[in-house]
Order: sequence, then C-alpha cells, then structure tokens
Amino acid sequence: MSHGSIFGLLVLGAVAAFQVWVTLRVYRSRLYEPSQKSAQAKLIWLLPALGAVIAFSVLTSEEQRERRHERSDDGEFRN
Repeated sequence: MSHGSIFGLLVLGAVAAFQVWVTLRVYRSRLYEPSQKSAQAKLIWLLPALGAVIAFSVLTSEEQRERRHERSDDGEFRN
C-alpha cells in the first residue's frame, strides 16, 4: 500500500470518527426535539464532513447560548 493510500485511509477514518462523535453529541443533547435530532443526524451523514461541521457549529453555539441563559436566570452578571 502506498503512502498516499494510507494517508487517505487515515483522513477517511478521522472524518468518520468526527461524524460519529458529533452524531452522539446531537443525540445526547437536551436542546433538540427527537425530530430535530433525526434531521441533524441526516445532515451529518448525507453531507460527509461538511454536515458534521455544520451540526457541530450549531450545537456548540446553542449550548453556549443556553449556558448564558442559565447564568442570567441565576442572577449572575453577564456581559
């Protein structure tokens, strides 16, 4: 097997692992309804790499927004 083939397999494996990780994060999230989770998973797997990046970005920003909202409910000062 050539070095290029090995590199390609490593990249493919990394992309697949990232997609699995993002899919698990989406399904474990309390921010989405079950139908939204299903739609996110379809996006992740039907648009390889790009779908996972989009879903990860949206999930991360929603989690940050939720944390800020929870802090403001606790009476803490927020910027």
